Amino acid sequence: MTSPSPCPTHTRKLLLFGDSITEFAFGTEPFSLGAALCSAYARRLDVLHRGYAGYNSRWARPVLRDILAAHAPGDIAVATLFFGANDACTGSPQAVPLPEFTENMRALLNQLRSHGACPVLMGLGLFDREMWERAKPEQLARGFVRSSARQAEYDAALRQLAQEERVPFVDLQRLFTENGGADYRVLLADGLHFSAEGYRIWYDELLAVIARECPEWHPDNMQQRYPLWGDCLPDGSNI
Repeated sequence: MTSPSPCPTHTRKLLLFGDSITEFAFGTEPFSLGAALCSAYARRLDVLHRGYAGYNSRWARPVLRDILAAHAPGDIAVATLFFGANDACTGSPQAVPLPEFTENMRALLNQLRSHGACPVLMGLGLFDREMWERAKPEQLARGFVRSSARQAEYDAALRQLAQEERVPFVDLQRLFTENGGADYRVLLADGLHFSAEGYRIWYDELLAVIARECPEWHPDNMQQRYPLWGDCLPDGSNI
């Protein structure tokens, strides 16, 4: 299947937009979500890496406005939207009340859809407070408090929003629970951010969701730009 394109040489985009969990998606060992997506979509979609550590849904709105302003409508084919962990952090300037968080995320979804993108809403992963406070004592000292219960509330709001807006949803809490079980901490690097194993779960489920919800943008259904070298005529006339 060949996906529509404004011109033969134009390559549309897959946007990764979120906070630090998105920013760290190009970690190099032993598995990199960003690199895996670049490999899967090579010569099909360009991966736009737009992660902003510490950002919340409120701060994301002007950032997304600027990202979209740099791209023509329809240029971004698929976009992951991943915020909430910082919004749920009490005692921090990052904290955003749950009702506002929901409306901010709704606005971000609408921004993406109005620009012609297929948005994929990311649920929040599991959280381990003991790991986090051991890794980040300075945040605890500043009165920044994270909890599994608070994160679960924001995740539930995201799941409900996905149903209301009829957009694809990646249920990481369920996936981390099913894949990690009692050992779910192996999916976390520091109690909040993902280990390589956690990112692999995100990668596998994202491609499954794309295959189900917007199959025209799954790599298996897209032709690569330009012929493989073995199919090129010696004079290059078919390129």
